Amino acid sequence: MSRTLPRLASTVLISLICFSSAETASAQEQLASNTIVAPVGLLPEAATRATLLPLVPPSAAAEATSPFVSTPREAQFQGGDRPALLPALYAATVALQALDAHSTITGLRHGANEANPLMTGVAGNPTALLAVKAGAAASTIYFAEKLWKRNRVAAVVLMVAVNSVTAAVVAHNYKVAARVR
Repeated sequence: MSRTLPRLASTVLISLICFSSAETASAQEQLASNTIVAPVGLLPEAATRATLLPLVPPSAAAEATSPFVSTPREAQFQGGDRPALLPALYAATVALQALDAHSTITGLRHGANEANPLMTGVAGNPTALLAVKAGAAASTIYFAEKLWKRNRVAAVVLMVAVNSVTAAVVAHNYKVAARVR
């Protein structure tokens, strides 16, 4: 079971990253075409495409102040165009922090010791450990968003670096947990 969880988690993370960009593009294409497509077989063929009426006249939509502005090809945010990779990296950060907490708890239950001196106080308490990991994920995302406003490349590099280090820690934790069994 403990060997299956890391494989399952890595499969989910890869799927999340791959399908995130595909779903975003598909949703944006539907938004751009202003139509809804019903699954084939649920509605009669003539009713499978329905055109949506705009809720706001085009002139009023251009004047509206919203947190994002939609264009036919991509969604634009006030902070600039975010690549589909960035939200996927945010989701991966959350998942990797959860896996780090799980691998730490699993290792400690089987007799391993916490190697990080900053975490020894909270590692024995699963609730405190999850709270610290949630805070780490939230603060990482917060700082990446702040960095995005000044340097877009650096924000993506930061997220890739943090996720890479966390993934290495998770892999090490599961290896140690398997060894101490």
